[in-house]
Amino acid sequence: MNLSILKTSAVSLVYRFMALFLARFTLWVTILLSTTRIAAQPIEVVTELSPPNQLVINGQIGGSSTDIVRHVLSKANVDATINMYPWARAFHLAQKKPNTLLYSVAKTPDRLDKFQWLGKVAYFRLGFVTLASRSEINLRQVNDARPYRIAVQRGDISAKFFADRQFSTVQTADIKHSYRLLLSGKVDLVIDDPNYLGAMAKQFNVPTKELRFVRDIEQLSVYGYLAAHVDSDPQLVANIKAAFSAIEKAAWYQQKLYNPYQDVLTR
Repeated sequence: MNLSILKTSAVSLVYRFMALFLARFTLWVTILLSTTRIAAQPIEVVTELSPPNQLVINGQIGGSSTDIVRHVLSKANVDATINMYPWARAFHLAQKKPNTLLYSVAKTPDRLDKFQWLGKVAYFRLGFVTLASRSEINLRQVNDARPYRIAVQRGDISAKFFADRQFSTVQTADIKHSYRLLLSGKVDLVIDDPNYLGAMAKQFNVPTKELRFVRDIEQLSVYGYLAAHVDSDPQLVANIKAAFSAIEKAAWYQQKLYNPYQDVLTR
């Protein structure tokens, strides 16, 4: 065989090998830069005060839902800051800027196309709460609450629920303000989960027995989610969803999702 032909074939093989190597190296660098870019972007997570899911502990935002969010973001290699606002403002911010995350937000029909839904961080069985001393308040059905003053958080699913049914309500900035009105006698009812009464009582340094869960509202038994702005980075969304998938059967996750008050008891 001609020596020049052998040399040409060898050179051709070298070039082909180098081209394949460069292609794979470029792909690897692209993936690495993509991951680094997501981690380097300023990711803001917004939430509201809602003990025991979201509360302030020694100046830091904590709570059962916050623990889930922090774990998932760490697993997804996402650096983020968590800020607490009144619910209406947090909800607005999460719709305004891509790569902004929001929790705990209920996945209602009117919100489906407003966010990307990443994973569950809470479960709520909402209903009417009053003072234990108000023994005359007994509600067999939702409509029985019409004569009473009901506090709801502005922009919350309970506010929409009552507005749709033409109830007159008192709108507040957050759940703590709603309870403050209840404890001071300025409203008759607030809307909350019976499992959360202990956490709210602790916020005001009153015995849990001073609060009474009257009845649940079937339509307000919902999951709370971590959600992202609808135009968020697809890789960011995929990484966080994968992190949720990895923990969905973990015992600690199930406990924080369905029995968050246990965290309060053990603090």
